[in-house]
Amino acid sequence: MPIFKKTLIVLSFIFLISILIYLNMYLFGTSTVGIYGVILITYLVIKLGLSFLYEPFKGKPHDYKVAAVIPSYNEDAESLLETLKSVLAQTYPLSEIYIVDDGSSNTDAIQLIEEYVNREVDICRNVIVHRSLVNKGKRHAQAWAFERSDADVFLTVDSDTYIYPNALEELLKSFNDETVYAATGHLNARNRQTNLLTRLTDIRYDNAFGVERAAQSLTGNILVCSGPLSIYRREVIIPNLERYKNQTFLGLPVSIGDDRCLTNYAIDLGRTVYQSTARCDTDVPFQLKSYLKQQNRWNKSFFRESIISVKKILSNPIVALWTIFEVVMFMMLIVAIGNLLFNQAIQLDLIKLFAFLSIIFIVALCRNVHYMVKHPASFLLSPLYGILHLFVLQPLKLYSLCTIKNTEWGTRKKVTIFK
Repeated sequence: MPIFKKTLIVLSFIFLISILIYLNMYLFGTSTVGIYGVILITYLVIKLGLSFLYEPFKGKPHDYKVAAVIPSYNEDAESLLETLKSVLAQTYPLSEIYIVDDGSSNTDAIQLIEEYVNREVDICRNVIVHRSLVNKGKRHAQAWAFERSDADVFLTVDSDTYIYPNALEELLKSFNDETVYAATGHLNARNRQTNLLTRLTDIRYDNAFGVERAAQSLTGNILVCSGPLSIYRREVIIPNLERYKNQTFLGLPVSIGDDRCLTNYAIDLGRTVYQSTARCDTDVPFQLKSYLKQQNRWNKSFFRESIISVKKILSNPIVALWTIFEVVMFMMLIVAIGNLLFNQAIQLDLIKLFAFLSIIFIVALCRNVHYMVKHPASFLLSPLYGILHLFVLQPLKLYSLCTIKNTEWGTRKKVTIFK
């Protein structure tokens, strides 16, 4: 990132933090920021600061035998075809491309793929298409391909994702470092322009990768190699294949959270990193109902795998600290909201209510301040995501935690398959 853009982001961040501190003191009538405020500001500063120090891996990637694995279930036919075409267009050669249909009730997509592969024989010689008779879940669909490949590296791609032509080549640059066992790219919403929800989701994605994963990558421990675009060394996948397929939690089988699970396997062996120059676009939910189902699944996966990550506090304290930070921030926010509702609400007047809402808006702007140099107009929508985050997503996260044993996590349709 050019220095003038970094300077603009830093100055804007400092300005917003100053307003945040002033509003907090006005709202609560104290000259101190409070424990939650101190931790929040510290966490934001750490993440933003580390993300500024981040640099993508460079150099020419080594020679690897790479297999791409694309599981699909009731996917939109054109979307799946575009995914396949984007994988075929990679600048780094792939030895195999597996498309595994996981027992879809709607077979339009897999039929279209079969027709395309049979028609375009010259460019699809390494494409292997498989239909499962029974829907067993994404992990089993992936495992069908993993078990049949002798590849050195596995590229995982979601069925609704377009990966840029140099995505694989850029990802593999990270494997020049032999201590790196998994890497993920940068994800944006392909349907960002559809409506307000997709725009807000794109803002969230850009922060999740450009700031959070960039910061975590600097420590060599990103917590999630995202499903739409990630690579894993063979040593991560094959020795763990049976427990990957048959993972249980609280005595119940686990089918969702595949990307975080694989990332944890990679963390056991070495470093997990983010490569900003490897890019992809994916379809995101454009209806609130589908979006909330997706978030519910992700939340349950987050809590389940966080327990596993915290157990690594002796073997890998950095991973544990990143995880603890995320969990503590969630818990402290719930406490802060409870305090406001039950202890401060009676003292609220319209001016203080406005100050409270302003704090929400400014925190959202602080979290996404880097987005201002990419999409300035959309950056101004960040406060709306702050409202969504506080009043919808946080209560949903609490609900997910309370119902974590419920395995009925909802089904994907079109843009919500497997996420």
